[in-house]
Amino acid sequence: MPVSFHIGCLPNRPVQDCLALGRRAEELGYTGIWMADSHSVMRDAYSILAVLAAQTSTLQLATGVTHTVTRHPAVLANSWATLQELSDGRAICGIGVGESAVHNLGLKPERLAVFETKIAVLRALLKGEPVEYEGKEIQMAWSTREVPIIMASSGPRSLQLAGRIADGVLFQVGSDPRLVQYALDNIRKGAEEAGRSLHDLKLYMRVATAVADDREQAKQELKGYASVAAGTVFSTVPREYFDDALYEDLAQMKAQYDYAQHASNDSRQSDLLTDRIFDAIAVACTPEEAVQRFQVLADLGIDGFVWPAGMPDPLPYLETFADKVIPHVTGRLAATQAGLA
Repeated sequence: MPVSFHIGCLPNRPVQDCLALGRRAEELGYTGIWMADSHSVMRDAYSILAVLAAQTSTLQLATGVTHTVTRHPAVLANSWATLQELSDGRAICGIGVGESAVHNLGLKPERLAVFETKIAVLRALLKGEPVEYEGKEIQMAWSTREVPIIMASSGPRSLQLAGRIADGVLFQVGSDPRLVQYALDNIRKGAEEAGRSLHDLKLYMRVATAVADDREQAKQELKGYASVAAGTVFSTVPREYFDDALYEDLAQMKAQYDYAQHASNDSRQSDLLTDRIFDAIAVACTPEEAVQRFQVLADLGIDGFVWPAGMPDPLPYLETFADKVIPHVTGRLAATQAGLA
């Protein structure tokens, strides 16, 4: 199957703008939209996805991502079963241990062992099965739904857990092929522990992206989300995968990270992004360069790319990418696969 392209939406903008972004993405041929769930600094992801379920017909509708810290498994199950019914099977539960949503409440990300338990409970509830949770049997008897559970992961243990228990993985480790291979190796390790292979999972890569004829303009538009990605990569990828100069640049940025300005182009952290960080973390370049970079990543076995449209006016970038990048990457990949058949 050709590689798919999705957009990420940060609902730190008016709701109507998020809806327009989703509708336009479907018109341009994007496969899906992944809505960030960070309730202290953004609009409600589930409300927006519910409206898009009614306003679109082919667009896959995902959270990018929700979490288990403040949302009880029964609440998550109810939301996802309802979205799956409303969208006629287009819902994807992108879920993780929590970052800005929990930091801004003074809470901590979920421990992986607890997360694993909650995912098992969520799966059972979606199917309408009774399941024991915290000493009590609970059930959501009206549901017979199954919703793909895509685990957001970046660190080694998290990637391995995703390989063991999830239907797919949404990983964010930067755009350097060496870092991507690190992620794939850890996912494979977890999958093999569960008697599976990488082919049994959907592999999604979230990568900060802006494509324009003016490379510097692309970087300026992207710096808000690139700082998010850089912070995640620095916090989760083991030290040995960075050279000293890149590690020092990332450390200086992360030391001044302000979660109240999460993903903002005007944040203090976004002004600390160096060329080294951009090259390792993001794809901020011309369309021709982007085709080459995505082709290299697609050839590693990635099923889908999610690029967060976090710039102030994302529509022109959405259109340029759909016109000048997507057809060339998918076409070249399809041709490669045909030649190997």
